[in-house]
Amino acid sequence: MEDDVNNEVKLDNSSNKPVNSWLQRLKDESWEAELLVSAIAIFGTFQLFDVVEWATNKFINVLNPSQYLVGYAIVFLGLFAISILASMFVIHFILRAYWIGLVGLNSVFPDYSIEDSAYSKIYTEKILSILPKLEDSIKKVDALCSVIFSAAFTFLSMYLYMALFAYVYLMIFNLLSSYVPTLILLIPLGLFIVAMLSQMVIGIVANLKKNKEKENLQLLYFKAVKYGSLIMIGPLYRSILQITMIFGSNFKKNKSLAFLMMSFLIVGMPLAVIQINKTNIPYLIKNGLSVESDALKVNPNYYQSENSNSTFLLAPQIESDIIKSEVVKIFIPIFDNEKKMSEETCDAYIEDTNKSRVEQRKERRLNALNCYQKYNTVYLDDGKKEIDFLKYTHPITKQFGIIGYMPLSNQKLGMHTITVKKEFSQDNISTWSIPFYYTQNN
Repeated sequence: MEDDVNNEVKLDNSSNKPVNSWLQRLKDESWEAELLVSAIAIFGTFQLFDVVEWATNKFINVLNPSQYLVGYAIVFLGLFAISILASMFVIHFILRAYWIGLVGLNSVFPDYSIEDSAYSKIYTEKILSILPKLEDSIKKVDALCSVIFSAAFTFLSMYLYMALFAYVYLMIFNLLSSYVPTLILLIPLGLFIVAMLSQMVIGIVANLKKNKEKENLQLLYFKAVKYGSLIMIGPLYRSILQITMIFGSNFKKNKSLAFLMMSFLIVGMPLAVIQINKTNIPYLIKNGLSVESDALKVNPNYYQSENSNSTFLLAPQIESDIIKSEVVKIFIPIFDNEKKMSEETCDAYIEDTNKSRVEQRKERRLNALNCYQKYNTVYLDDGKKEIDFLKYTHPITKQFGIIGYMPLSNQKLGMHTITVKKEFSQDNISTWSIPFYYTQNN
């Protein structure tokens, strides 16, 4: 038993300190696991963009349009964070593959050679004077690869906590806004902002060269970081501070890490720009319902035939831009946030205790349908059309809405425009203009 223990520990002659051989062996062989995990992480991280898309659609559906900018801030920061995270793993994979190439090359050619060079001696010596040593490059690339995973863990942990905190807080805020005063509901947000600003301001002042020896200021900085981090990044603050402190306390030894972090931002920014156009995030920027569509532009989102793969509808939809039948079917999505916005437009249902539950349920549903029909109006060209709507769940997006059928038998052949208006009040009107070509079915 004692021999086994001794085999696991050896002495470092330079420092006479015991070094665990298993730990050293793990360090030497960790690149294999890193490369495998990196490939899996690249695939998994790109799947997180679907989570951002889901969160965006959720915010559009449940948030009041006045809060869309808050939802935009959350999902865009999430998108940017995931883009940086993806860039970390992509860069790690490239660097580790480059490192493997260097190690393999080093095993065949341990060093540069002047005597065996295919070039002249003068040229070879000049080129070698500007090139790093092969072993130095191997060690440097290996060090960069080894720290990327810790940086990724830190970044991901901070993002996940803050994103979840913001999402849960926003949902609770809307849930309790009708029962609890707004000032009380804003207390958690106020604490978060105060903690962030305090840590930022005190940190800038405390890290000035002239203030680094001031004990009281440094003690204040320590407390601001400790308690501020607990508020901002939750129960994982010790693990995150441990990693950030390792980076910060060794900054002067390896400043190339700072350039590595900058490369994550440089690669992550264009990736975020590419991904944002694949989601409905721009809808939150435009403040949703306050936007009026262009009547002279054909939008593929208005037609089921052109938008069959959509996962979330932002506007009304008809079957196609070319209508051959004498009836056109119109689907209008109903968002969850419309329930509260329609309270001023629609009359609330009043229960009649003299009626059975079945009768009351039927009347309640009819009242809701009448409400939808009251603030959703449809026009064909310049004339308003009275359409009877029915409740409907879209078969592709699974969204709830209403569906109506507009007759075209008396209309002339050619271009027409269907205009759909959601009118909750004079200041809250959304308009969509859907052009289509009416022709006979031959």
